[in-house]
Amino acid sequence: MNVVLAALFVALLIAVIGLSSQRMMPQGTLVAVRIGLGIVAAAGAVWALLARQAPIALGLAGIAMALLRPLVGGLRARPTPGRQSEARTEALAMTLDHDTGEMDGEVLAGTFAGRRLSDLDADELRAFFDEAEAEGDEETLALLAAYLERRGVETDGAEPPPDPGTMSEEDAYRMLGLEPGASLEDVRAAYRRLMRKVHPDLGGSPALAALLNAAKKRLDPG
Repeated sequence: MNVVLAALFVALLIAVIGLSSQRMMPQGTLVAVRIGLGIVAAAGAVWALLARQAPIALGLAGIAMALLRPLVGGLRARPTPGRQSEARTEALAMTLDHDTGEMDGEVLAGTFAGRRLSDLDADELRAFFDEAEAEGDEETLALLAAYLERRGVETDGAEPPPDPGTMSEEDAYRMLGLEPGASLEDVRAAYRRLMRKVHPDLGGSPALAALLNAAKKRLDPG
């Protein structure tokens, strides 16, 4: 039995090395092979453990983890369809669709309370911006500036960048579309995914990119 287990360990080790350098195999086939070999390695680890061959069991368990961990990580990192980022101030509730990068919001206070930003024409959006500026509501101005950039609406007022110090931890999680307590890995993955949609160099919104940067800085200061 020891010889069989040792041979299984060597064969799987060679397979892992071969897969790591594989470039020609279709992705679907490669995933299926990794899953199959991972299951075989895991079963071998159990068999070796029952046979009281701890070193071989540990080696086979390590191979199983090496084969299956990238697949599990890829599933965790895959964005959930329909996910949205949310940001809320006293005067505005804004959403960002992760799939399309589209923004919209509901006005919560002022002349246009109860209306969607998408239902306001350019003049009404400028009037809402002027109201927020008159109130000194910088948080609303920052969100509205990001939306106006997406709509291509220019204003005469200044567009203050959001101050990372004023964004709460709860707001930062909502801005990235995450639940409070999400891991640092999830924070970074959400930030990268959203920035690919809104980065100014890709034709996106500088103001929205600034908000995402503020959220990431709050949750990932390093």
